[in-house]
Amino acid sequence: MKPTQLLRLPLALLLGCLITPTAPADDMVPLDLRFARISLANGRILNNAALTGFNRDSDLIYVMEDRKLKPYPAALFPGFVTEQINVRLAEYPDTSGTVTAPTAPPAKSTAPPAKPDRDPIGSPEDNAARDAAIADAVAAKAQTAALRHFRYNQRLGSGYATMTNGDAELDQPTPVRGWPHRYRVEGIVYLSFYDSVGETFQNRRRGVEVIVEAPTPRDVKVLEVNTNWNPSR
Repeated sequence: MKPTQLLRLPLALLLGCLITPTAPADDMVPLDLRFARISLANGRILNNAALTGFNRDSDLIYVMEDRKLKPYPAALFPGFVTEQINVRLAEYPDTSGTVTAPTAPPAKSTAPPAKPDRDPIGSPEDNAARDAAIADAVAAKAQTAALRHFRYNQRLGSGYATMTNGDAELDQPTPVRGWPHRYRVEGIVYLSFYDSVGETFQNRRRGVEVIVEAPTPRDVKVLEVNTNWNPSR
């Protein structure tokens, strides 16, 4: 055997090892998806993540990190990632007859900030920050509107009464179904007022509902203030 033939044999073996796929080709769906930041359910954060493929058989998503291909369970990825992966799966039907689509992790017990009824624009981080800013602006506006309503628009006691103090305990804003950019804020207002007819100081509590419209954190408008005279708590 010639020396050149002896050299070709190790090179052929090396190339064979390099091009051997990490998963069966029949089970791997190419993704070619990129995300600036992904927060996994196990607490790990992927920055500048390049998703190269999804293995139907093992339910693993392959991510290129530091020039290395690493697999992660699909259940760890948030919904905005798995939704795009499902679009890719629809482009590559499973010939075996069964398709295992990745699912988002179960929702946490802590409710996230209220989200407006709109299509997401920009990165997930920008959307989350915008939603949180809107929720804070709506909550502050609702509290001011509730106290102002009882001070100036609500009859107290005999009608010849002056509100001396007030405090509002309101829930987090929730979107109004079917109305984009509208939120409902419910809670209880605690009142102290002086009734000049009986010359007495009195304390009361009243249920309140405030409807607020807020397309942006700086454009917040109160639409309705409704009172419930029998609060449930």
